[in-house]
Formats: sequence, C-alpha cells, structure tokens
Amino acid sequence: MPRARDPNREQAFEIYKESVGMIDLVEIASQLNLSPGTIRGWKSKDKWDSKLNGALQKNTERSKRKGAQPGNKNSSGGPPGNKKAEKFGFFSKYLPEETVSIIQEMPTDPLDVLWDQIQIAYAAIIRAQQIMYVRDRDDKTIEKIEEKDGNVIGERWEVQHAWDKQGKFLQAQARAQSELRSLIKQYDELLHKRWDLASDEQKARIAQIKAQTDKLKGTDNEEELSRLDQVLSEIKGVV
Repeated sequence: MPRARDPNREQAFEIYKESVGMIDLVEIASQLNLSPGTIRGWKSKDKWDSKLNGALQKNTERSKRKGAQPGNKNSSGGPPGNKKAEKFGFFSKYLPEETVSIIQEMPTDPLDVLWDQIQIAYAAIIRAQQIMYVRDRDDKTIEKIEEKDGNVIGERWEVQHAWDKQGKFLQAQARAQSELRSLIKQYDELLHKRWDLASDEQKARIAQIKAQTDKLKGTDNEEELSRLDQVLSEIKGVV
C-alpha cells in the first residue's frame, strides 16, 4: 500500500506560490519545521516553478479577457514588481527548454551556489584518481593518431610513458585542489559574514568538507603517496 502523501508537501508549495517564488526555501523549511533539503527535493520533484509559471500565465490570460487596464496589478499576472515571472519568460523565449529548467532549479542563496561548486570540484578530484591512475613505471599508453596531409590520410603513434602521465596528473591535481581550497575559503568567509542568516545545514557543511579533504590527503592516502614517491625515484634513476 503506497504511503500517504505528506500534507506539508502541498502546504510548502502554497507558501511558495503565495510569495510568487520569491521566498527562500530555507524560510519555508523553518515555517514547516522541516529540513531545507526536504523542501528542495519537493520543489524539484513537483516542478514548483513550472506550476507557478503556469498559474501566472493563466492569470495573465484571464486578465486580458476581462480587459484589465494598464497599470492594474491583474494585467501583469501577479503583483506589481514581480520580476521572477518576467525573468523566466525572457529565458524561455531565447534559451532551450532544458537550459531554462536548469536555471529554475538553481539555488539563489550565494552559500548554496558556492556549496554546489565545491561539491562538483571535489567530485572531479576524486573521479580523476580513477581516470588518471598510473599503475607503475612500466604503465605505458600507446595511441594511434590519424593525420591528413592533403588528400592522403596517414597515421602516427603517440607514446605516453609512466612519468609523462604521472607528471600531467600531478599538475592537474594540484590546480584542481588549489581551486577547491579557494572555493572552501570563499564559502567560509561568506558564511561568517552572514552567520546569523545561515541555516544549521549551511554551517555544518564547512566542517564536513574540511574533514573530507583532510582525509583525502591524510593517513588514508599515505600508502599511495609513498608508492608514487618510490615510482618517481626509480624513474629519475633511469632517466
């Protein structure tokens, strides 16, 4: 038997609709005594912005049929100064539907925007450990590359030795980790500037990401770093 729908789910959307989408999701969560993550999940799954834009469009069409006069709040499909519907209407006119959908789902709180960037950067670093992994000093990659000279198509071979791949990986990883540290620093500074406005979830994030990055370069990674140092030493001896 399916679980009954949480009545707070509809109430959350009604609060969002009454504010014409201008209320912060953290505020809705606070009013209903729920986590901001729950509200964000409902907003995404129930397509609040699409429903809201549909309602605003209907109000606009209804007002036109009634002959609303210019300047009347009913003629704009919402209260005066409603820039949200105007903004998404502009986007939907020129941008692909998928892009507009992404924009509608994007967070508006600067801390949430920074947090998303931190997660993406951190995930890319972790994923690179698998993609750019160098097994040992004999880990060599040979790729055939086609070349076109006039109407003649030839081929050449590109060889990447272990030290080539490892060097490029270390450079790329250093740049990515530097960018991640910069994002974390920005988040920390912004968090403390608006500490009284931040949610408990936003405050807890900085400790979480710092612990994760410390773990990445801490004891769990010592064996791997030792192995890499050994490989590089052997390579230098050969070269």
